[in-house]
Amino acid sequence: MPKLPSLLFLLCTALLLTPVQAQNEPPPASPIMHEISPGVYQIGQIRLDQKARTVTFPGVLNMNDGNLEYLIVTEQGNTHESLLVSDVTPSDLHFAMLLLGAKGSGSQSGDLPPSQIDSKYLKTAPPLKGDDIDITVHWKAGGTEKSAPVEDWLFNTETKKQVTRGPWIYNGSTFNEGHFLAQIEGAHAALVTYPAALINNPRKGNDNDQIWAVNTKAVPPVKTPVEITLTLLSAPDAKSPAK
Repeated sequence: MPKLPSLLFLLCTALLLTPVQAQNEPPPASPIMHEISPGVYQIGQIRLDQKARTVTFPGVLNMNDGNLEYLIVTEQGNTHESLLVSDVTPSDLHFAMLLLGAKGSGSQSGDLPPSQIDSKYLKTAPPLKGDDIDITVHWKAGGTEKSAPVEDWLFNTETKKQVTRGPWIYNGSTFNEGHFLAQIEGAHAALVTYPAALINNPRKGNDNDQIWAVNTKAVPPVKTPVEITLTLLSAPDAKSPAK
């Protein structure tokens, strides 16, 4: 049996399964978790490492050129404007992050995004709060294992530079009328402020949907399989990325 505290496990299950159940829908299956080595757990396609404070899950490079609004989405999300795509569900990823100790913003119904994100909303959206995390991508090129901060694969067309390295915000999405919005929208991580996503971008320009693009010189070919690692940073006051 996993050594994670049973109370935390039950709490996480309750947080995930109760709010996302719509009135006439059966509850989603609880993700299967088992220990694969001391302190390392498999939760569906997600690997959780307690000591390293990481969760790792599979995806693919979805775009190698063009403008972006999202960093990671599911196949049901806005794939036409996302760098990466993963078939891991947002509810499973959130489950793993809660077990790791992430708290997110804890919002249940406030700060809901409008049905259409526009420039007016982006200019007035309140700053999102949550846990600082690092995001790393791992892939193979010519049989060689490679890894990089995901920021290396992003380009800011306003500064004409690679996106500044540094933490992202794990805000944990939000609920609306019993629906977990990250699950509904297929939104793991957003570059432009979006409370429905699990993860958001704290950098200057996160209110501008025109300046984020693929760093074409850094990315591998489209459809390259990747592993995405989220690291929950130990220090609660970890510095935000340079503005």
